[in-house]
Amino acid sequence: MEELTQRVGLLEKTTHQIQQDVAVLTARSENFATKADIGTLRTELLGEMGKSEKRTDCKFEKMALHFDDKLGNMALHFDDKLGKMTLHFDEKLGKMALHFDDKLERMEVRIDDKLEKMELRIDDKLDKMEQRLDVKFERMDEKFEKKFVRIDEKFEKLNDRLTWSIMVPAILAVLAWFVKDLLVKV
Repeated sequence: MEELTQRVGLLEKTTHQIQQDVAVLTARSENFATKADIGTLRTELLGEMGKSEKRTDCKFEKMALHFDDKLGNMALHFDDKLGKMTLHFDEKLGKMALHFDDKLERMEVRIDDKLEKMELRIDDKLDKMEQRLDVKFERMDEKFEKKFVRIDEKFEKLNDRLTWSIMVPAILAVLAWFVKDLLVKV
């Protein structure tokens, strides 16, 4: 019984260690951005770049109208310059968006790899723990089975003793009484 208590104590310690490991792994995994976080960030950045582009275009158009009214011929020259700047700005923003997309994709791949490795390690640890627990429970089952076999043997011995010490003499006494009763009547 004491050995069983010790083993249960060891199982409790092992379970406690497993809980601590899972808590540490959970805390570590919370520090990683998820795909949804990266997608949301990408969408926000693209939306912000689009809004910025629209605001810039709006401002340039207002400036062009203002210069048209006040400067006449210079407005045409200025419009030409603004058109070129807009194209250049669009090219720069396009390059920046592509560069940012590439970085996000690489980051996403690295995060996915790390999460997969962590998941595999956790699965492996849990499988090993399950195997160890299965072995321990099998040993416990074997011990209980042996004890039940011994108890069954003891009951069989007790039944044999009862049969030979009480039942056989009682049956012989009853038979003797019947025989005596028959002999007395005859």
